[in-house]
Amino acid sequence: DPITGDDAKFCQGDLHVLYPNIGDVSCVYAPYCFGYPKSLRKVWGPPWIRYLHAKPEKLYTLIMVDPDAPSRSNPIHRFWRHWLVTNIPGDVLQRGKEVMGTIASPYYPPSPPANTGYHRYQFLLYIQHPGISPSLLHSERPLGPWDVYAFVHRCRMDDPVATTQFMTK
Repeated sequence: DPITGDDAKFCQGDLHVLYPNIGDVSCVYAPYCFGYPKSLRKVWGPPWIRYLHAKPEKLYTLIMVDPDAPSRSNPIHRFWRHWLVTNIPGDVLQRGKEVMGTIASPYYPPSPPANTGYHRYQFLLYIQHPGISPSLLHSERPLGPWDVYAFVHRCRMDDPVATTQFMTK
């Protein structure tokens, strides 16, 4: 089912997140059938990312976070970092295949704690400025809580060119 209401407003710019067997999970509730939640957590690796508006000559940074850690009603570990890839060539994003770039933080699959309801898994895509290769500070090594906005500001990135999310529990 598509995400609606205020949560749907986060989905901007036509960014697509593709997992095997489900397909595009952009701006939807991940199906709670056929073992999909378990597969998201334990079987499938990183999703493929497609952004058709990517400029081939540009490099991009992709961030995946859970703003609802440990729960949406008590997000004291906001933002929990699930994936950070920098230096992604625009043509890779246009193709919508495996993300290639510099893995600053390896993929950590969605894993919402039991009985905490739906979690939003958000993807933010940024254009990097020439000559700047975003990287984590030593103090940012823990996955969460992580100040994603401080990271973006420090790495001199502007607003994201595209954002999307899916929800699962």
